[in-house]
Amino acid sequence: MADDLPSRMHPDTLAAVQSGRAVVHAFDEMLERIDRIRARRPSPSSRVIPEVDGVGRLTALYIAPGTIANSSSSQELVAELMAAIQASTLDALRQHKIAIEETPLPKVQWPRP
Repeated sequence: MADDLPSRMHPDTLAAVQSGRAVVHAFDEMLERIDRIRARRPSPSSRVIPEVDGVGRLTALYIAPGTIANSSSSQELVAELMAAIQASTLDALRQHKIAIEETPLPKVQWPRP
């Protein structure tokens, strides 16, 4: 029954439905690209490497052995962590922006009035 639905639709309605599906498909592909983003930027000393996803969430954090024990102060360690997380977040957001900008959106065909 659903298979013959397009053949019973007005051509303008069918065109609008197909255009809508194309837009949804393009957005789905864009969201999949964003979901695959992982940014890993090391801290200035390279002792800390966070991983940030395409929407800015911290997903992993590598701290080199001895980093905590050899930090001269907690402020130094916090500065290392924050610098690396900030750099990774900026890179993830840059990649997110590219994914949006590079997504071609099909032209939507609206029914004629």
